[in-house]
Amino acid sequence: MLTRRQAKIQAGALQDGPAVFRVTKRKFTERLDEKLKKKPVKVAIAPKSLPPIPPDAPDLVAEASEIETAASAVAAPSAALPPSDAPFDYSTALSYICGQDPSFDQVVKRAGKPCKIFESEDPAEQGLDAFKALATAIIYQQLSGKAASTILGRFLTLFNDKLDPAAAERHPKWFPTPRAVRDKERQELTSAGLSGRKAEYVHALADRFLDGSISTEALLGMEDDEIAELLCSVKGVGPWTVDMFLMFDLKRPNILPVGDLGIRKGMSKHFGMKGSNGKKGSKQKAGGGIYLPTPDEMREAAKIWEPYRTIGSYYMWTITDTKTMEDE
Repeated sequence: MLTRRQAKIQAGALQDGPAVFRVTKRKFTERLDEKLKKKPVKVAIAPKSLPPIPPDAPDLVAEASEIETAASAVAAPSAALPPSDAPFDYSTALSYICGQDPSFDQVVKRAGKPCKIFESEDPAEQGLDAFKALATAIIYQQLSGKAASTILGRFLTLFNDKLDPAAAERHPKWFPTPRAVRDKERQELTSAGLSGRKAEYVHALADRFLDGSISTEALLGMEDDEIAELLCSVKGVGPWTVDMFLMFDLKRPNILPVGDLGIRKGMSKHFGMKGSNGKKGSKQKAGGGIYLPTPDEMREAAKIWEPYRTIGSYYMWTITDTKTMEDE
């Protein structure tokens, strides 16, 4: 049995409209949708006539050559990455980084100098002495360049009294052998200015070269991660010392020293890093309010420099006027 309201709707007696309208409107739109699916609607728009351009109006129409030039500039790819087996070329590497990192060329121009790391010869050709390089790096740990060079000069005269201690340099031409260093007592080494701990570290390094577990020849043929694992097993040699050895002595092109304060500051300024909430260490600040990125943040940002992060790292030092080991 129909209710009174249903009967009125069926008889067309309901005059207030909205309920009936809502029902019929839904059916109408459903039918319209079906028709639109079957046949697209074409709408013709009559073009309006445009007023003539005044003769003194500015030239807003680009020439075809200008359009082509702009399009090619936008679409131009950055420098192509050389094949993985291609020999390292500094100019090619720098061009590639500048293509990936748009503001990097300004950093290079402000520095006004090439990356000193790659100015000298290949380490194998220049006669690398890994013991000398690593022992010198240990002596330089956590010291200013001037203080370290003074101690290095005194250290060298322990083994060769003909040397002028004041003329010691970061890469001395003459250096004692592992055997000569090991034969010196710890007290003799500390008399030259080495701390007791550094004297112990230099002895430990000499032991590893003497027992053959580390050699220059082996290091030259190893991958970066293999070298890091081997050298970090030596007492007193940590990631920073290994990174400096890989960069300045072995001249490996893709090193990012995430523990170096100068590089952390430089990357913070270069990439405008502010930190991200919730990350461990992301709120750490350096002097002057500079944000210090975490190692993970540095690796993520430096992906655009790969496989030439060494060059990127070097120029981050120039941003903060940090002297490198080559500048000492």
